[in-house]
Order: sequence, then C-alpha cells, then structure tokens
Amino acid sequence: MDGSGAPAPRRRPPEGGYARGEETRERIIEAAFAVFSEEGYAGASTRRIAAEAGVNPPALQYYFDSKEGLHRACAQAAIDRVMNNLGPATHQAHVALAGGTRGAAVEALCELVEAIAGLAMSKSETQAWRRFMGQCQTDAVGPAYEIMEANFVTPMRTLASELVSQALDLPPGDPTAPLHALLIFSIGPALHMKRDSVLAAMGWSDFEGERAALLKGILRQQVTRICQGG
Repeated sequence: MDGSGAPAPRRRPPEGGYARGEETRERIIEAAFAVFSEEGYAGASTRRIAAEAGVNPPALQYYFDSKEGLHRACAQAAIDRVMNNLGPATHQAHVALAGGTRGAAVEALCELVEAIAGLAMSKSETQAWRRFMGQCQTDAVGPAYEIMEANFVTPMRTLASELVSQALDLPPGDPTAPLHALLIFSIGPALHMKRDSVLAAMGWSDFEGERAALLKGILRQQVTRICQGG
C-alpha cells in the first residue's frame, strides 16, 4: 500500500509470464480431469491434483479460487473441446431448422450424429477429459454437472429434438421427439464412456481409416431409416 492506504498497483508481469500462467492453468485442468474422473468430486483431493500437475497447492487457489471453481473450469474446458469439433454440424442444424424441410433436417441429423461419433472416436493425448464428462453425467452431482447441463446437455438435447421433430414431420410438442432424439444420439455417450470396450469388442486397435468410415456409414444408415420410417 502507498501512504494513502490504497493498495499498490501490481507490477507488470515479466515477458512470457502470461503464457506460462496459461500453461500452468491448463496443466492443472488436465490433472484435475484425471483425478476427478477417478475419485469423483467429493473424493478428489486438491493436494493430489496439485501433485499430479507439478504445482504447489496454493496454485489451485490462485487460478481457480477453490475446488468448486476448478471443477467448474474443468466442465467448461471439456465443453469447449466438444463444441470446437461440433461447431460446423450445429451450424448446419440451425440452418436446416430455419429452412423447415424434412430432407435438410435428416441430413443435419446425420452430420451431427457423425460429428459426435467422430469426436468420441478421435485420438487424444489423454482420455481423462472424456472420462470426466462421462463420470459427471453418471454421478449427476457437483458444480461441473450443473455447468454441463446448462451449457451443453440441455441445448444439445433441445437442438436434437427439434431436428427429429422436423425430420419426422411431427406436430409441435410431440412427446415422442425427445425419445427419438435420445435413442439416435445415444451412440455418442456410449463411445465416449466405453471407447476401449467398443474397440475390444470389435477387435480393433483404433477408430481410423476404413473402420471410422464403416461406423459413420452405419450410423448414417440407421438415422436415415428411422427418419424414413417416421
């Protein structure tokens, strides 16, 4: 503080300080993905998260204020990763809804299902964020669950139901639309949460090349048949 009692201004961070801060923050989030997915929100230890991230425990409070703040940050980071990949498909979905035709809605449904499946199948340096999302949905508790429900699950569920309603030419408010959407889009969470199990069941080493094309082609066939049947 200066003589007036006001807090002294912070010094300008050294060159590269911001980049190092962002790197540290991301490292903490990656460690938190793993610990939260293994132990749940209530059981996760901030000391273990700090140790896994290679930082001192006070760093978590500096960047995230609390364990709750870190849990919320993990949720938003996971949502951002998903939406960065789903952006083109969700844009196409909104365009299709604005156009009002069944054909456009069916195609948008196929593209969105393929995009969600593709995200689940893609290689990643760490699978912890996938397990984190699945575990949050399974437990249905904690700050991250609230963030995911409000910022991802509910908007995507609404978008899917509207697409299905248009694709099947259902009347507004038809109660079967959310059920159709739930069944059509169930492949995404299944692949996210059971990726290794699906690979093992198919005897595959990964979802690449012809294997990815095969799965996406089958998904497109199933979505189209459901819509044609409707």
